Amino acid sequence: MLILGISGQTGAGKSTLAEYLAAKGIGRNVEVDALGHLLLKQQSTISKLTEAFGDDILINGQIDRKKLGAKAFVSSEATEKLNSIMHPAMVLMVKEIIAEEEAKGASGIIINAALLYKMKLDKLCNRIIYVEADPEIRVRRLVENRGFTEENARARLFAQDQRPDDSRVIIIENNGTADELKAKLDSADFDL
Repeated sequence: MLILGISGQTGAGKSTLAEYLAAKGIGRNVEVDALGHLLLKQQSTISKLTEAFGDDILINGQIDRKKLGAKAFVSSEATEKLNSIMHPAMVLMVKEIIAEEEAKGASGIIINAALLYKMKLDKLCNRIIYVEADPEIRVRRLVENRGFTEENARARLFAQDQRPDDSRVIIIENNGTADELKAKLDSADFDL
């Protein structure tokens, strides 16, 4: 089974690429960030996070992601604390999904993760695509498409996996539109 990892920094176009490849039949698109959002609703995760960051990250018994982010991203130590709680559970979820897809006889699966390497999900992949785009284009996308302030967009620019030095990696430059990205994929000379 093809296990295709897709990584790149915020605003580069990972999700656009993953959704397009899934629509073309490569396999199920597993958005690792979405798995993290599911975990935030589980009582065991809520308990671990409130123990680490305090009860004031809750609203009506649920994790408020903005409040959590305000505490978890203030220092590298705080971010590591968050990652030590979230990442092992997210990796386990990805492994379970891969096993489910294999059991169904799927020919492939897409693991879409900004922190593919940091989470060591790359070890599960037999092909990897890294999507990159110029920083100013990424800032514009984050402001226009996701409602970030320019300051917040710039703060996030380099918070995720850097371009890997890995022979399995296909580098896709995405400085254009979504349609241009799709055309580039359709005419690409690599096999997945």
